[in-house]
Amino acid sequence: MTKHSKYLLKESSLIQMLDPLVADWNNTQRPDPETAASILAAEIDFSRLNHLFDNFLEAIGISIALIGLDGKVLASSKWQRACTEFHRVNDTTRQRCHESDVKLSAKMQQGNNYSIYKCGNGLTDCATPLVINNEHVANLFIGQFFLAEPNLASFAEQAAQLALDKDQYLQAIAEVPIVNEAKLPALLNLLSSLAQQIAELTMANRRYAQTIDTVEQKIAARTQELELQNLILSMISKGASLAEILHCMVSQVEILHPEMRCSVLLLDDTGQHLRHGAAPSLPDFYNEAIDGLAIGIGQGSCGTAAFTGEVVVVENINSHPYWQPFLALTQAINIAACWSFPIKNAAGKILGTFAIYHSKPCQPSAALRKKIINYSNLAELAISRSLSSEQIRRLAFYDVLTDLPNRRLLEERLQHAMLSSKRRKSYCALMFVDLDNFKPINDRHGHKMGDLVLQQVAQRIRSVVREADTVARFGGDEFIVLLDDIAKNKHHSRLRASQIASKITATICEPLTIGDNPLISHNCSCSIGLMLFSGDQASADLLLRQADSAMYLAKSRGKNQFCWYQP
Repeated sequence: MTKHSKYLLKESSLIQMLDPLVADWNNTQRPDPETAASILAAEIDFSRLNHLFDNFLEAIGISIALIGLDGKVLASSKWQRACTEFHRVNDTTRQRCHESDVKLSAKMQQGNNYSIYKCGNGLTDCATPLVINNEHVANLFIGQFFLAEPNLASFAEQAAQLALDKDQYLQAIAEVPIVNEAKLPALLNLLSSLAQQIAELTMANRRYAQTIDTVEQKIAARTQELELQNLILSMISKGASLAEILHCMVSQVEILHPEMRCSVLLLDDTGQHLRHGAAPSLPDFYNEAIDGLAIGIGQGSCGTAAFTGEVVVVENINSHPYWQPFLALTQAINIAACWSFPIKNAAGKILGTFAIYHSKPCQPSAALRKKIINYSNLAELAISRSLSSEQIRRLAFYDVLTDLPNRRLLEERLQHAMLSSKRRKSYCALMFVDLDNFKPINDRHGHKMGDLVLQQVAQRIRSVVREADTVARFGGDEFIVLLDDIAKNKHHSRLRASQIASKITATICEPLTIGDNPLISHNCSCSIGLMLFSGDQASADLLLRQADSAMYLAKSRGKNQFCWYQP
């Protein structure tokens, strides 16, 4: 007996042989567990065959087992008493059974369609391959049986040699059926056909269930995406701020994809830098470090994507040249991959970037790319809506030519100044500024050049007042300056307003360059009407009329000066 056989006998002796098929059936010829046959066999639930095999045993007395190519019992009936109580229990007879099992399995591996073998214990076994989808996945065994009337004397002698209970052993042998060898192929064909049909049906049902499960998962994922879309659309329609919308969107995307950390960066008004939009899962120090990132090739994934307008997928940050200047940052927050998708409006203009960070090197699948594009489109909708709202607001409250507050916003700020001065008991001043000789510019150089002069005048006036003060374009070549909360002392307030008026007059008198040609210039002056108020006036309209009256007084006195309103 070989060392390997002794090992098998020792291992088998530890098993209670209620089912002898637990033993290795093809220990000598096991295939790679990753073969197509092994993978296919693993997909099939053969348990439904157990009941069928038991019924077959009760009907004709023949035991059946389906054994995988790796020696695993896939399905089996009960076994004859001669096997369970004698042959598989005794060391000598168990070895003979094992030899029979191995030889039959070997013949199946060699491509035989039908094999029969009489074991050393005097009983016969038979085997045939089970083929599913053109793959040999298992072997169907039947046994133990006789092909002819058994010689009971030889079995009595075997009982004596092996110290078996003779009467019980012969009684068990008598229970073993006798099978006509000519009927064995048909019998095996019937059993293998039933096993094949049941296996294929089980496999089809399992694959159908897997398909249903996959479809349900896709539906659930799509439902979550639609819910996210509806949530963002609802926030947009309700007028939520862009910061709130982007924060919500990024947070929801991260819930749908827990392995991701996401960021939205917004292109600034200059179109040269990216500003922080939303990145709730990234630490503040990282967001602050990339806030204001210049766009361009090599400026990480986002700076490059914003510059090129193309998706930039960096699978491994540590080795990619775009990220070398930022490795200290990325290593501090443990990110190894970054995919950046440009956010574009319908006209193709870059609005920002939608970035996905991963802690391990990786690339997006085609399906994930589509999802991220959908997320970036959702971000585009929110950003474009915010920009449109801001543009509408500017059109409503700001002059298009000079970008100064228009008459509507001026009136709101004037009302606020009146209430504030009354509450604080401080003084404010209102100036009505009118250019003295603006018409010749339009007549000589055209309205386009006149517009350039108005823009320069607006900048000059704004340069000499405080940030809290208001410079508005009232119409044509008329400007209004509102000095808010100057001082509580009336004399000091009047003095300060006069100083500002003098500065405005002086800066406007400086030569104005028209267009790009330095040889074309114009000298302009202005007349300014001033009035002081402390919140006790009747209306904003009255204040404007009083300042306008003072301005005409300045013109009547020779222009290029300021005058205070005289009741």
